[in-house]
Amino acid sequence: MAHATAQLTLLLSSLLVIIPAVDRRPQPQNAATLRPEQWRQDLQSLATELPRRHKNLFFKTPREEFDRAVAELDAAIPAKADHEIVVGLMRITALVGDAHTSLSFPGGSGAFRRYPLRLAWFRDGIYVTHVTAATFPSPRGLRGYRRALGARLVQVGETAIEQVVAAVSTVISHENEAWLREQSPSYLVIPEVLNALGVLPDMERGRFVFEDFSGQRLSLEFAPVSRSEPIEWLQAPLWTRVPLPLYRQKPDVFYWYQYLDDSQTLYFQYNRCANAPDLPFSTFAQELLAFLDTHPVARFVIDLRQNPGGNSSIISPLISGLRSRTAINRRGHLFVIIGQGTFSSGVNNTIDLRNQTNAIFFGGPTGGKPNSYGELGSFVLPNSGLTCFYSTKFFQLVPGDPPSVFPDITVELSSDDYLTGRDPVLEAILAD
Repeated sequence: MAHATAQLTLLLSSLLVIIPAVDRRPQPQNAATLRPEQWRQDLQSLATELPRRHKNLFFKTPREEFDRAVAELDAAIPAKADHEIVVGLMRITALVGDAHTSLSFPGGSGAFRRYPLRLAWFRDGIYVTHVTAATFPSPRGLRGYRRALGARLVQVGETAIEQVVAAVSTVISHENEAWLREQSPSYLVIPEVLNALGVLPDMERGRFVFEDFSGQRLSLEFAPVSRSEPIEWLQAPLWTRVPLPLYRQKPDVFYWYQYLDDSQTLYFQYNRCANAPDLPFSTFAQELLAFLDTHPVARFVIDLRQNPGGNSSIISPLISGLRSRTAINRRGHLFVIIGQGTFSSGVNNTIDLRNQTNAIFFGGPTGGKPNSYGELGSFVLPNSGLTCFYSTKFFQLVPGDPPSVFPDITVELSSDDYLTGRDPVLEAILAD
């Protein structure tokens, strides 16, 4: 495995910034401690309502396998703790094989917690991107977690990371490897999930083993914190010294653009298939197209790699506008970036752009499958209050049955790219 250079090591050890915590997971309803008969009622509700409501629940997993999983959990309920039962319910919904069919994490008094670190999956493995700024006691006094920043995760408890990911994959609703890579890092820091899967016998002391840039191993213990608890995060590198790449500058803004004067490139990032509260997309698209018409633009880049979906039709005014502008709607001038974070309606828009424009596609395979189930519905389990999401419609968008939409030119992000503030995908487009 390639490691960063000594220069990068020095950079990461000195360039740190404290940033506020942002938890983008949807917060579910309460799941208080329940009696076994109440959990069994919830399980039966799931087993009854999912087949009744889903468009085609057994399209991948046979009914017999689904019923067997329900029966096994039902028999095991009296001997299981609440969090183990919830993870069992998650496993049943993930068994369906539909990335849109899933169970919410419990909130309230039975809420799942998290360890105060953040991970991301790159070309060369799973790496630490954030750790808490808090200190922990050790025989030599108070010590921090910053040594783990930028290190590769190699083990959780006594289990190698490859085996941990395989275990976690059984409770993640996904249809391809790309979406598993997108989602699994957040599951790897949930103590209740790791404990229920047998990875961490003592979830109050989560031991993680990392490998630093020199290849040396580092073992740290993390105590879980509430998902609602604010955390001061340490993140490397320090963006005031190492410029943050465009794709990471405004991840919470629905849509925005920036003109790169030196390369005459108009960069547009589309992060949500929805109208922003303060600026409808139709108005935004008019402004964007007007800018395109009044400035020298050699390249127009549409970045969808962080778009999880929403309403597929929102982007239509922009696509229509690009189709009529032949100066930019031609090979070598119009580009689209996709990746494992491109999901649901983000995938639909990717296919629309491929079918209706002459764009060249860069990046990686989409997290969403082009022919798949979607159009969410939901129902609430009667006792735990957990929400089950399910698909009501099947979308057939391309011939065959590919697992993802694949780019014309694959450019993968490495840990070095992330930690040094580079965007190899945009760099490849600018060099095209």
